[in-house]
Amino acid sequence: MKKIGLMSLIVATLMVMGSWAIAADTIKVGCAFSLTGDYAGSGDNYFKGVEMAVEELNAAGGLLGKQLEIVMFDNQDFAPEVVMQGADYLMDQKKVAVVVAGWAGAGADVRAYGKYDVPAFLDDGSQASVDVYKEDPEKYRNAYFMTPVAAAQGSSVFNVLQALPYDYPNKKVVLINTDDAWGGEIGAVMAKRFKEIGWEVALHEIVPYGTNEWGPILTKVRRIKPAVIHFEIAASQEPITFVRQFLKRPTNTIISLGWSITPLEVVGTLGKKADGVMGDMPAGMPVPQAPTVEAQAWLDKYKKRYKHDLGVGSFVTYTSFMAWAEAAKASGDAYDFKAVNKHLKTVAYKGLMGDISWGENNTLHPQPGAPMTHYQVQNGELVTLFTDPAVTPYKDNKFIKPRRSEE
Repeated sequence: MKKIGLMSLIVATLMVMGSWAIAADTIKVGCAFSLTGDYAGSGDNYFKGVEMAVEELNAAGGLLGKQLEIVMFDNQDFAPEVVMQGADYLMDQKKVAVVVAGWAGAGADVRAYGKYDVPAFLDDGSQASVDVYKEDPEKYRNAYFMTPVAAAQGSSVFNVLQALPYDYPNKKVVLINTDDAWGGEIGAVMAKRFKEIGWEVALHEIVPYGTNEWGPILTKVRRIKPAVIHFEIAASQEPITFVRQFLKRPTNTIISLGWSITPLEVVGTLGKKADGVMGDMPAGMPVPQAPTVEAQAWLDKYKKRYKHDLGVGSFVTYTSFMAWAEAAKASGDAYDFKAVNKHLKTVAYKGLMGDISWGENNTLHPQPGAPMTHYQVQNGELVTLFTDPAVTPYKDNKFIKPRRSEE
């Protein structure tokens, strides 16, 4: 929390000093991320993607002859009233030309930013959020979802678990997810898919955020001895504590952490103890080796710039922002929102891994330029095993069988 407080103080100081002050000869771009609270780590990594894009564009002369200027808003813990305040602050007061935001869950941000015409890139990943968009696609035409919905993510994870070169010891799965819309959707689709192939969902636990004592659940797990545990909580402390407590008396089980593998703190804290653990990132870049020369150059630049591996969300916020910049350039005016939105919806953007486009419901569905990327921890680092669509093994990377005490 001290580090988070320091970051907020720096942001506030820079704004007072004028580093991000509003100037007539700049194009203002909004960032709505969590700078404080439980999600500050993810918010910091979302921001780094935008920061890299802005630095790159400004170094090349800016956009439409103007420098880009970042305006920050702290989404804190995504309370709907705070999300609404952020939209009003960035749109009404600061007159930004675009907003890039993290996830705010269940559609609060769709309603907040949908009152305006400014392109808003959101990372909700929930069908509940897309359902808000579907209430009035014309009204919410400026909302762009940077990841596929939870059901698509869950199905991709299921497909990868079935594609592993591994003989499961039984056909029992344990599911653990949060009690929000996104976690619930992941849990529901995973349960459905496993049951369809004759597996037993031996335990399905729905827990609140902040659960860090896993004793009662692990007692059940050790009795069941499942072949797979899929754990889906969009935070870092919960998966860290779960894996640590599981490893005190492990079973012959593959742990799949889903999105929860990608916050830097998770693998950074667990290190080699997490070897064998699976996870994924929607619209993610494969690591440690990227698929193209351009993508590898960007990945190397990221690591040099921030002194750590690729953070959760950094790549998709960078890519979304650059897609917006291209649309603004093609339109000739970053504040001609009608033209910018039309370009975003009708012209594919050539990203670092290939073309990307927002499809049905303004959603960035899995596609070669923004794939579902599936990882395994090997030697204390994330290694890409598969990309999806088409669940394809990535390069010559090999799945490692988790070491468990009962083997």
